[in-house]
Amino acid sequence: MKDPKTPACGKADVLIKWIMFTAAILGMAIFSAFYPIWGNVPMIVVPSILVLIFAKPVFFERLKLTTLLTMRVLIVFAALRLFNPQVYVDLIMLALIVNILEATLTDLLRYKKYFNAVSGFAVAVGVAALRGLWQWEAPFGDYYLTRGVIPAVTLMYAIAYTIWNWIFVTNEFSDSVALMHVGFLSAPLLGCLFTMGMGVYGGLGMWLLLRANSLAIGGWMQIGAKDWFEREFRSERFSRFVAWTKKRNVQIAAMLINLVLIGACIVITMMHGGVGFEFSPFFLD
Repeated sequence: MKDPKTPACGKADVLIKWIMFTAAILGMAIFSAFYPIWGNVPMIVVPSILVLIFAKPVFFERLKLTTLLTMRVLIVFAALRLFNPQVYVDLIMLALIVNILEATLTDLLRYKKYFNAVSGFAVAVGVAALRGLWQWEAPFGDYYLTRGVIPAVTLMYAIAYTIWNWIFVTNEFSDSVALMHVGFLSAPLLGCLFTMGMGVYGGLGMWLLLRANSLAIGGWMQIGAKDWFEREFRSERFSRFVAWTKKRNVQIAAMLINLVLIGACIVITMMHGGVGFEFSPFFLD
């Protein structure tokens, strides 16, 4: 909840802290992506466990962070080859759909945000246009990539997801936390740009993995230091922007943009052979 007695921070002050915060999220997300043991464990798994133990989150926060933590632990098992890593990639695609539908139902039933709920259902359907593959032959690191049949599909899906998710955040949290999530949502897109020099082993295919990492990092940060973020990321100018995005016409425009983007993803996928999926064996030969 917002505290009306707490003055908003200066514009430059908030911007500098946001840039530093986003840079930290980006660096941790990339390192954790390439190194699911040496990066993921100290930067995501351990802090999440500590926050669950000592921060005393409410039930919803505990449930959400526990879910994120479970997936971060499973990727460690996949990296250790305790089971076929491709199974983890298939599971993360299913988890993405479940995560989207969970937020969409919250928008629909709790907040009555019907336009963004339509976007959410579309984004969930759009997962069918993506295919994730563990990078067995990567020159370094141990990770997976998720792509559409052509790069444009991956980019359009990432944009649609980002628009939908951020609008959901403005419904679910305060304006200060919504500003945090601009960093969470920007980091995966920036990470795609920074890894494009890796050719087929980087670029847009990194988006979903970086999004999963930034969400998990953001989960323990938001719960563990919620009062600090509420205070230090408070900005009257940003609050006015959030209020503008909640206008009916803006919400309709965002929904239409998302429907066009996801529709294009599905059409292009169908033109290139359609949706394909095969269950991977649980254990490696």
